[in-house]
Amino acid sequence: MARLMLEECELLIGSESGVVLRAISAEARSFEPIMPVVSLPLSECLINEIVISQASTALQAQRSIEIYGTGFATIALLRSLAEQSELRNCYPHGILYLDKTDPVEDLVQTIFEQFYRVALDEKPSKAELRSGLCDRQALILLDHSTLTPSELNQLEQLLPNSTFAIASIERRFSQIDCAIEVSDPKGDLHIVSESENSALELLATIGVSLKAEQIRAIANVSNSELNRLIDLKVIRVEQERYKLQRNYQSSEAWMEKALVYVLDWLRTRPDAIVQERELLIITVQWAAKQRRSSEVIEIVRSIETAFAIAKLWGTWSNLLRWSLAAAWAVEDEAIEAWALHQLGTLAFCQQEITTGYDTLRDALALRTDLNDQTAIVFSQHNLAEIKALIVPVNSKNSLRTHQRHFYWIVGIICAIAVSVSIGVSILNAQHQSPRRNDRSSLSRIAFELVLSRFS
Repeated sequence: MARLMLEECELLIGSESGVVLRAISAEARSFEPIMPVVSLPLSECLINEIVISQASTALQAQRSIEIYGTGFATIALLRSLAEQSELRNCYPHGILYLDKTDPVEDLVQTIFEQFYRVALDEKPSKAELRSGLCDRQALILLDHSTLTPSELNQLEQLLPNSTFAIASIERRFSQIDCAIEVSDPKGDLHIVSESENSALELLATIGVSLKAEQIRAIANVSNSELNRLIDLKVIRVEQERYKLQRNYQSSEAWMEKALVYVLDWLRTRPDAIVQERELLIITVQWAAKQRRSSEVIEIVRSIETAFAIAKLWGTWSNLLRWSLAAAWAVEDEAIEAWALHQLGTLAFCQQEITTGYDTLRDALALRTDLNDQTAIVFSQHNLAEIKALIVPVNSKNSLRTHQRHFYWIVGIICAIAVSVSIGVSILNAQHQSPRRNDRSSLSRIAFELVLSRFS
């Protein structure tokens, strides 16, 4: 279980029945400002000094720029700007470099954490994010292939005193009046082997960087073949990840293979879920579009907790919506109710009070129809906490009632964990002694013991 502290409430994250909301005493809090640190690997691609000067001059005048073109020159120019002393002097709050294709909400969270020291168990509210970012005078370098013009507008509104430099393959931001086209020598794609072509098609289809082990598992390409593509200047490798920085033919067949790989990988219960989020999100999004509902549900249930804990709530919201649509498609009311419970609680935590309350009521209605007593308690509890937060209750008895409900929830969570642990032990012991009590009996005993502790 993990805990996140918000302004007026906290979240317990990690239960199979959903997140748990708890009202807390609202206290004014502040975040300590820090200076962003940018450390980027040097690029082998040489950039014309005239082009660097053109970009630097525009940015010194606080004009956002778009750098576009195929090949690695766009990224090389973007990174070279981070080393310009003239630019560091122009932006008192520093230079940031972001290269993940996250939703805008997650980009904002990441940017805030570059400017302020935020504890692992603290989640800034939207109001705190706006307040903390509005006066930052920074240069923000973005390598974000899916950012849209409207999303850039959102960033500009949140950071009105900051300037942006964005890398693109093709020009896409008409609101940026300074666009700089760059190019580098193209690798010879006519001499690649069939296996090397598979690697290029995979990278073009996925659209994000992949590790060598992932490319090998999905496309059956050797390290020597990947190294040859690097020598041909067709792909680049950084921090053990390979990326194609040009347009190339794609194939849906690679998404099917990527889906198989992702499912097999998640079944090993890996720790690096957030680090591999680009591949995971692209894969589950494709599966959702293909109406692969069972696979969508399996992936979302495996990874959504990690994004909730990592405070990447834009991604978390997208995952929950995909799982809700998948639950509708397969008519799985238990998953539908779970997704509604999560979405309702998340909406409330994002100050969408009416949406959050109504969605949680829908979750409770479904769980009541299903007669899932544990799940019912979770949704009832969160609804009660929302009421307590909206209409503060002063009586000590009411406060004790809310605390008792909270402890009961915690008791249920602990009971589930104990039950699973005992169940595994029983399964092992049954091979030696068939007269042992069955798993369900011991689970009930553990459940009752824990509930008695929190009642």
